[in-house]
Amino acid sequence: MAISPIEETGGVETADPVKPAGVRDRDVQIMGYPPRLMAPDMAKSVAGLLICGVIALIPEMLPIIQWTAAGLALLFVVYFVRTLLRFQSKIYVSEYGIRISNLRGGTAFAWSELSKFRLRYFSTRRDGKKGWFELTLQAGDAKIVTESTLDGFDDLLEIARDWAKDNQLLVDDITRTNLMRMDEAETMVQAAASSRAGGIGEGR
Repeated sequence: MAISPIEETGGVETADPVKPAGVRDRDVQIMGYPPRLMAPDMAKSVAGLLICGVIALIPEMLPIIQWTAAGLALLFVVYFVRTLLRFQSKIYVSEYGIRISNLRGGTAFAWSELSKFRLRYFSTRRDGKKGWFELTLQAGDAKIVTESTLDGFDDLLEIARDWAKDNQLLVDDITRTNLMRMDEAETMVQAAASSRAGGIGEGR
């Protein structure tokens, strides 16, 4: 897939910060959300929309229940659109910059322009052991938000983290805590992998 170093914005050609002149296609990493993770979310949103929509349209139903169902149906519509945008999104990353392209258009900026770096964790369980991370990167008015379900998220986080340090950005306590959480998780994975490798070596 060829990646043009020029993108059109409102009829004006501007240089793509991800791929300046002379940068090869193979130097640009293309990231996306895997269909196997997006499909269940889209199915749930459609099912929820249908169920709530039917309840809201039943004439004999109490008005308060109808309005509640209608509100929930609207939330499912928003969730479906959000999931669809993520599913269709492509993120291009190089050592020079980052660009996201989706149905709403595109946003791009050079890493040297990075002015905000934030990492949040959202748990689906009370014990906090299951959930996902959300990475927000911003340069001026340009903002890119990605989630840890993105293929290549770890690579993106590492690059953005290094540039945040180079740009001397101040990060909040929540971001700092979540970075420590990810570092600890990575250390545990590496330790487990080394343990398995050692066990295989001993078995031989």
